[in-house]
Amino acid sequence: MHMNLYYVFYITAIEKNFSKAAQRLYITQPSVSHAIKQLEERLGVQLFLRTSKGVKVTYEGEILQGYIQQAFGLIENAERKISKLKTLENGQVTIGGSDSTCKHYLLPYVQTFQDIFPDIKIKLQHGSTPQIIEKLTSGMIDIGIIHLPINQSEIQLTEFLNINSTFIAGEKYKDLANRTVTLEDLINYPIITFSAASSTRRFLDQLFHKYGLVCKPDIEVGSVELLIECAKIGMGIAFVTKELVEKELSNGELIEIRLNENLEMRKIGLITQKDTPLSIAADKFFKHLTNGAFEEQSDCKPHT
Repeated sequence: MHMNLYYVFYITAIEKNFSKAAQRLYITQPSVSHAIKQLEERLGVQLFLRTSKGVKVTYEGEILQGYIQQAFGLIENAERKISKLKTLENGQVTIGGSDSTCKHYLLPYVQTFQDIFPDIKIKLQHGSTPQIIEKLTSGMIDIGIIHLPINQSEIQLTEFLNINSTFIAGEKYKDLANRTVTLEDLINYPIITFSAASSTRRFLDQLFHKYGLVCKPDIEVGSVELLIECAKIGMGIAFVTKELVEKELSNGELIEIRLNENLEMRKIGLITQKDTPLSIAADKFFKHLTNGAFEEQSDCKPHT
């Protein structure tokens, strides 16, 4: 309530002159004198002694000045910190996603963002989609990157990237590369996929269910790297995001199995807390993600 009185005292104690304090505070000298008198009456002590050159802080005033200097020093440091945050000279963003999502879809954006804003710290946390949602709602992360769809009304969802799915196999099943197969054909082979809790697995189950089939995977893995290796050595037919195996497909380590129909495109989304604004740094990174994704996918569209 009396912060203005303490600030007048703080500046006057520094300047040791009412006139100079008034100039610095952009008020009149009588206003300074009145404020000091109010504070002295409130505290019941004399804070300044008048001298021929100005004023001198009393012993009681020195005690008060020691505490006030710390308080206003902290405020000034906070203002400098906020100023740096506004100009993106400082700040932190925490993002959550699965290992493969972070590695293949997020890290390229992190690299380009840090090239522009090297003083912003980027922290990554990994987990499954349910874990990432929990981390977001508990405030542990600013932004989550997850596979869609999800059914969560309490979070803000923004579509990020479109991805394609495919079935792949190693040399052992190279005969499948020369023909088009059906889902009914595939259930006769060992299936490699992620656990039932993953969005990729749910998509696969829904795909088989659409045709009255039941997918019973022979091997369930926890990472895309392990899934790829299992496929390479011939342990079965793997269901995977196509963009994650482009390298292996192009160099012949893996073959793509062509279905008799096109698979529906899937989406990756960004999640943030609903009705809760992002920090300046997090908002800047979020816009970097969404603008970059828009430009990238626009470049992929055919020109007419």
